Amino acid sequence: MNEMQNEMQREMSQSELTQLEVCEATISAGLQTFYEVGNALLAVRDARLYRRDFASFEEYCRKRWGMGASRARQLIGAAGVAANLQGVTNVTPANEAQARVLARLVGDAQRAAWQLALWTAPGGSSMTAAHVEIAALSIETLQSWGVALDKITQERALLIDPEFSSILRPHDDIEYRAIEESIRGEFGCLQRLVVWGHTLIDGHLRYRLCLIHDVPFEIFKITFSTRDKAIDFIINQTKWCKHYTPAEASKILHSLPPSIGPKTQAYLEAILSEAEAAQEAGGEMVN
Repeated sequence: MNEMQNEMQREMSQSELTQLEVCEATISAGLQTFYEVGNALLAVRDARLYRRDFASFEEYCRKRWGMGASRARQLIGAAGVAANLQGVTNVTPANEAQARVLARLVGDAQRAAWQLALWTAPGGSSMTAAHVEIAALSIETLQSWGVALDKITQERALLIDPEFSSILRPHDDIEYRAIEESIRGEFGCLQRLVVWGHTLIDGHLRYRLCLIHDVPFEIFKITFSTRDKAIDFIINQTKWCKHYTPAEASKILHSLPPSIGPKTQAYLEAILSEAEAAQEAGGEMVN
């Protein structure tokens, strides 16, 4: 592109200059609310309102506002999430951190995760970005299980903590079909799901199948003084389950969420080591 074309590309109409002034006033005002700032940055980027003085949106963000392009994208994404949640509930994210953790979801999944976060907030009101993230991870898990989002109602809303569920031994196809047949039978789900607050501790497969097949379930509430106590309980419950094979233990260990704690990591590493040793010795798998 020659110099004249570059100059023409940088020329801006009066209406564009006015729009840029409005956008920059919003950004400068405080980076006051993530929603307004994100929308202003989006307008500057999409209409290329930066082009008179800057060669790229990245350069504009860096030199005009002292922020990297990745930070700008976070604000734009969070604003998009907030817009998507409007009309779903009269409560919207209070800050950019709450909205940002929903950005990896899209459409109905974003709305379902936010609704789940509201339903399960401790005390019905306290809300943190970490809580919203667990709700988002729960929706991702439920979708991976084949659960339709409209099956998740306030009365059936539970959180699925990725660290807790990583400890559990996965069911094979035969076990899955047997439990499914039982739950769909005359007596439904006979065994209660164990929950801590709104977080599922025991009964993940039963919860999945009850949602898929619209089967009622009951819960048993249990209280732990710390998260480590909850992990100890799950580990002790899991030890009574069917033996692990090295392949099963390895699969679990290599698919752990990034936020996994040292207690869970150590337990699963020990499970893998013992399973491999038992197989080499020709003995039974560990449980």
